[in-house]
Amino acid sequence: MDDIDTKILQILRRNSRESFATIGKSVELSAPAVGKRVKQLEEKGIILGYSLKINHEKLGITTKAIIHLKIHQSSTIRTAYNQIINQEEVQRCDRITGEDRLAILGYFPSNKDLVTFIERISQYGVPDTSIILES
Repeated sequence: MDDIDTKILQILRRNSRESFATIGKSVELSAPAVGKRVKQLEEKGIILGYSLKINHEKLGITTKAIIHLKIHQSSTIRTAYNQIINQEEVQRCDRITGEDRLAILGYFPSNKDLVTFIERISQYGVPDTSIILES
């Protein structure tokens, strides 16, 4: 990893679809040289993948929420995590510090769908929900 690799990563963070030719102009390398460096960064596990930004509102997603779930004594955090992470609405699920807690980021078509989701995951623990007003 050198300064050029760092600059390449910064450019790709802003736009992962940026062309190697455009990146090359910024770092004073040819497009094939940038491509080789990107491939090496992928092979080393520094670049793990690429993501897609979606305008959820245009897809009818009007409610975003963060749900902290305090796991019941009778459930295991691993079981709860494995069941919740695979739910369609879940964008992210992290185990966080505290009393066996999960932090869940979910996107829902409506508040009613959020309530249905909360009812579904309540079998694993006690939810504490915050609706995201702006992001």
